[in-house]
Amino acid sequence: MSYKDILLYLDDGASNPQRVATGLRLAGRHQARITGVSLSASIPRHLKVKDAKTRAGLAREAAEKRAAEFEQAAAEAGVEASSLVIDGDVSEAAKRLAQCARNYDLALLRQANPKSRNLELMEKVAEQAILLGGRPILFMPYIGAHRSPCQRAFIAWDGTPAATRAVHDAIPLLKNIPDVVLLVVQEGKPKTRRGELLCEGMSEHLGRHGISVRSLRTHTGSFDVPTVILNQIAENDADLLVMGGYGTPSLKQKIFGGVTRTILSSMIVPVFMSH
Repeated sequence: MSYKDILLYLDDGASNPQRVATGLRLAGRHQARITGVSLSASIPRHLKVKDAKTRAGLAREAAEKRAAEFEQAAAEAGVEASSLVIDGDVSEAAKRLAQCARNYDLALLRQANPKSRNLELMEKVAEQAILLGGRPILFMPYIGAHRSPCQRAFIAWDGTPAATRAVHDAIPLLKNIPDVVLLVVQEGKPKTRRGELLCEGMSEHLGRHGISVRSLRTHTGSFDVPTVILNQIAENDADLLVMGGYGTPSLKQKIFGGVTRTILSSMIVPVFMSH
């Protein structure tokens, strides 16, 4: 079991070179083909042209340049690759990227930078990819804080279908990580703790895939669940978080009003997410 077709998001952000390097290493490790996707709706950082038509043309040229530079980097790394440029405004481009992701085993996207002029675009891309993509996503921090290959992965385990899907989709990654931790954040009464109930079974299941797993149980106490997860990642020097993305298109506010939104806005390590 491995990833054979990977989609990589390209832009002109400071984290793009590291994201490209991570994508190429991942593709090489899995002997996969990787496709770099660039959006013409992404406005280059230093573009200050006011005329809308001129700005759109220059943004399209910048997207094509990013795609060409990616293909060159892939060729130098000896990785099979291709690229594509997606046109359309912010909403349309985000939707098209999500639809495109359905044809790949894994999509590598970026965390939205709150100071970026493309903040709305990146938030739309994340939202659409989770809700409509149907494929696992590896979100990379915009600060570029990630180690590759990863040495310690935390699985945010609560026994839900979303978490189960994420763990299964992450198996190709987890197989290459020496330390995998099943994190169970306990809250409420014991009889409602689905994560606790299914924890041992999931550990055994991953063991049959050759993945050695240890469990870590903690309680929310006076904190909320995402804060506990982020604290555990920092305290244990983890470098990857695997978790489920929650909700449905009709419950968009619910999915991005809780754990998912908090983790994506505060992530300090790459986050692997499935819905």
